[in-house]
Amino acid sequence: MKYSYAISPDICCDLSAGLRDRFEVDGYLKWYLRTPDSDDVLGTLEVSEAELDAFYALLKVKKTGYSTSPCSVDEIVAYFETFLQQGKDVLAICLSSKLSIMYNLMLNAQKIACEKYPGRKIIIVDSMKYSTALGLLTVKACELRAEGCSIEQNAEKLEKIKRTIHQMGSLDDLFWLASKGRVSHAKAFFGTLAGIKTLGDFDSDGMVTPLAKISGYKKAQKAIIEYIKKTIISASEQTIFVAHSARKEQAEILASLIKEEIKPKEVILCNIYPINGINIGPGLFAAYYFGPEITDLKHEKEIINEIVSGKL
Repeated sequence: MKYSYAISPDICCDLSAGLRDRFEVDGYLKWYLRTPDSDDVLGTLEVSEAELDAFYALLKVKKTGYSTSPCSVDEIVAYFETFLQQGKDVLAICLSSKLSIMYNLMLNAQKIACEKYPGRKIIIVDSMKYSTALGLLTVKACELRAEGCSIEQNAEKLEKIKRTIHQMGSLDDLFWLASKGRVSHAKAFFGTLAGIKTLGDFDSDGMVTPLAKISGYKKAQKAIIEYIKKTIISASEQTIFVAHSARKEQAEILASLIKEEIKPKEVILCNIYPINGINIGPGLFAAYYFGPEITDLKHEKEIINEIVSGKL
């Protein structure tokens, strides 16, 4: 049986128009963005490569003065209604509740909208992730719908799947992640020398935890590949996302290495757009994939440090 409920993340999914069309994502809920030179404007995922380059160049010069804010409950209700009026239920997937009030706003909007449309359903899934990890979870939801999962079955599966999404990548500067509360245990990683790259994975709350440091892009890419080999499950069946913030060349090299050495079903290269870019900063390239359920990262830390030290 094919179900026709809508699947919608918020803008933090970082899924381009092409990817949304390909995987049949029904839309996305926009946030507001403020720069040092502008008031709040609605953010968008329709951003050109040239516009992204200009954004990250300015962000590097002006590290402060940027902020994001979610839309209001009334705006979320109105957005949900665009689907409810068509007779469609809604599966909404949002940015981690550890990072934003969006989840609570969506719950409030859900209550209001369902009172107005008592015959319809809205289910909210707290992704416990952000950026491309949220995008990967959204794509998985669309695949589950295509496989015949009802909205309830889909949401139930996502609650388990979201705990198995891993990130491994390199970041040049932890300033933005730390200042916006998106990284845990960061203090020991500040003050690093130029050329030193931080390698990190998600913890069980969806925060990025720095696990190791390494010198140079080439060594970082090699370590990322070895880490993925040790932590991925059923690689040949997976679509791995490789995302970057103003590090396209490094992301392309990583994507090529993943194709050669990991041999997944597909590798998709994607951008990190301004809403997340404000909170991540320039200098990230990372792979997103499914592995074992994340717990306290003790095992993952051992793996990456053995790789970095040359013991594996």
